[in-house]
Amino acid sequence: MLDITIKFWSHFKMEKSYQKTALCFVLILASATIGGCFPSNKEVKNHTIPWPLQIHPANGEQVSPQAATNYIHHFAVQLWDRKLDGKNYCGLEVMMDVYGFYLEHEQHSSAAIWIYDRYGGKSSVTGFILGWHVNPTLYKDSDTHFVTSWTGNGSPPEGCYNSECPGYVRIGSSISPGDVISPASDIMGKKQYVTIRASKDKSSGDWQVYYGFNAPAQLVGYFPKSLFPRLEKNQFGIAFGGFTSHMDTQESPPMGSGFFPGRSAASFYDIKFVDAEGSTHSVDKVLLLRESSPTCYRISTIASGGFSYGGPGCLKSKTNIVL
Repeated sequence: MLDITIKFWSHFKMEKSYQKTALCFVLILASATIGGCFPSNKEVKNHTIPWPLQIHPANGEQVSPQAATNYIHHFAVQLWDRKLDGKNYCGLEVMMDVYGFYLEHEQHSSAAIWIYDRYGGKSSVTGFILGWHVNPTLYKDSDTHFVTSWTGNGSPPEGCYNSECPGYVRIGSSISPGDVISPASDIMGKKQYVTIRASKDKSSGDWQVYYGFNAPAQLVGYFPKSLFPRLEKNQFGIAFGGFTSHMDTQESPPMGSGFFPGRSAASFYDIKFVDAEGSTHSVDKVLLLRESSPTCYRISTIASGGFSYGGPGCLKSKTNIVL
């Protein structure tokens, strides 16, 4: 056990440096017909944010086709699809523990909610992302940050992080996209939590963003509905879990806490879907799972309203860290 712990922490002690990779979230392509949520009828600008490509079923060991750009992307996510669920939801609320660690040049690690459409085809996905991440490219540090990212009307084709271009509207003087989340969780000790909610407001049609740090989520901003006209066309999916990226010459970074699902793994808790009236509904069934690289990162099924996910990355030693 001591030997495993030493190998684990040596993997975490990485040099702080600038990362050129973009935020790239890889999801399954999903189409869902939604009714009640919709009407019936400067330097970071050089960072690209490519959108989702198709994911094969869980436990399919593969690298994203986007690796052709010399970047490799890994994910472990839960997926909601109305075609399978039969419910009419308009958003999601989750609580997740937050972690921080130093990353090497060209590495990135995140946990997030994705709300997206597939109406435009494989090369034209629109939607937005909310969560936390460590991304030295964007901030020139290895701190943990609250992140938003969106692709839609008025954004560059590759999308926008945080407030780098007009889109996300902040409310009040609370947290802003890109702000540092501190302190982060102690892997073997005290946990720190963020609660995040994204849901479509029935009156305005805007996508409201709620955030809380070790506290209930409060309304902190919104994405105007005009940014995502195709989300009005009944193509809508929700996914949530972990994501990492790195150059193909590197080892992959930790996801979550750096542990596979188990006692010390990162987790999502108190998962609730939001309906058209704004009411929440606890998850009462197992959702689809998607893992791109299960020898490196894994995700558990939902039980008692939560799940764990993550892993140490594709370590050369192939040491499985499950505590």
